[in-house]
Amino acid sequence: MAKWKEKKYLKNVIMIVLTLLIIVYVICMFGKASFTQIKSISAAETTVYDSIDVNGYIVRGEQYVEYKENGVISYTVSDGDKVSKEEAVANLFADSVMPGKKQQLSQLEKKLSSLQQIQKNAGTFTQTPDELDRTINSLLVQSNINVANGSMTSADKNVQDILYYINERQIVTGKVNGYEAKIKELEAEISALKKSNSSIQKTDRILAPAAGYFVSRTDGYEKSFDLNALDKLMPGSLSKSKIKQQEVSKNVIGKMIDKVYWYIVCEVNAQEALKIKEAGSLKVNIPVVSNQNIEVELESVNQADTSSDAVVVLKGTYMNEQMATIRNENISIILNEYTGIYVPKSAVHEAELQCNAEDENGKVKKVMKSVPGIYVCLGSEISFKQILPIYSGEDYVISSTDEEDELPSRQTGRVQLYDRIVTEGANLYDGKIIPRTS
Repeated sequence: MAKWKEKKYLKNVIMIVLTLLIIVYVICMFGKASFTQIKSISAAETTVYDSIDVNGYIVRGEQYVEYKENGVISYTVSDGDKVSKEEAVANLFADSVMPGKKQQLSQLEKKLSSLQQIQKNAGTFTQTPDELDRTINSLLVQSNINVANGSMTSADKNVQDILYYINERQIVTGKVNGYEAKIKELEAEISALKKSNSSIQKTDRILAPAAGYFVSRTDGYEKSFDLNALDKLMPGSLSKSKIKQQEVSKNVIGKMIDKVYWYIVCEVNAQEALKIKEAGSLKVNIPVVSNQNIEVELESVNQADTSSDAVVVLKGTYMNEQMATIRNENISIILNEYTGIYVPKSAVHEAELQCNAEDENGKVKKVMKSVPGIYVCLGSEISFKQILPIYSGEDYVISSTDEEDELPSRQTGRVQLYDRIVTEGANLYDGKIIPRTS
């Protein structure tokens, strides 16, 4: 019996010791994990927008371009190009072969003109090959920007300039002595083309009835809105059943946008209308038009009273091919934009810091105040830095980087670009040492 009790006692002791060891091990592992498991991200600058998403109609001053004769149309300008009154926007040919021949002739004449200009200036070139390379690279970048923005005419001009400078570089580097032979070859080709197609020059030109931007496409909504009565549009008037599409005559080959301003008309609720009225400046984002925001002005907010829905009318002047052709689009009205350091809300903490405050007599005194901030990894330590939120999203805040924006306290620094912001970690405090992990 004594041996049995002794064995039971020994067994209980062993169980207690093992249990204690397990508990100590778990506590140690938890403590180590909570101490070393620090996760962080690099502080990055970003821009966010306070915006309202709407569906709106684009309204312009538009008049049709018509012709009365039969024939094949060949446009001489691109959509969105600015033209003068009575400038040719298209040619009318007797058959379908001539437009291609005319375009071929135009291209040959452009090449000839460029080479003649280079030949004329050959003795006055001053740019080095490196300078020409920089010019060509700059034009390539600008061409890509113009393509992205829908400015195809400008992009085509960039291409012509690039070819000019490539040919100039050939002369400067001694790759060619001149372009006399090529000029003669082009002159002969142009002459032969004109001779074999005598009617190539005999075309009827279709002229712009007014100065403005030309568009070859029509949609039947050109006369659906009265520009002088946009401030009379009220909620419900922009439904598809109310906007009438007209039939376009077969003699219409395009239209002229003959007014400086275009307009966006859209419906918003009362709260959105108030935000738009209170915004200092407005921009719109229309992805199909440009990857840049477009500046607009508030023309009118049409509503029965301040608690009712409204029709908002915005006006702008930016123009490219896409802006000249769109009609009904999803649009973001940008009320404000905020640029600063992106900080996840999970990384934001509060700290009690000494701040300046004025008492009732206007005297400055020191008070303790809770201020927002984040912990950052500085070498082997964790340090608290203040943030100055200027915008709050669902799961993030934007902290100002403007030095003129006063911090609540100067005791700690402000979060800076590329700081390592601690997003996860237990028992964080200013000055905490980050142990090395094995």
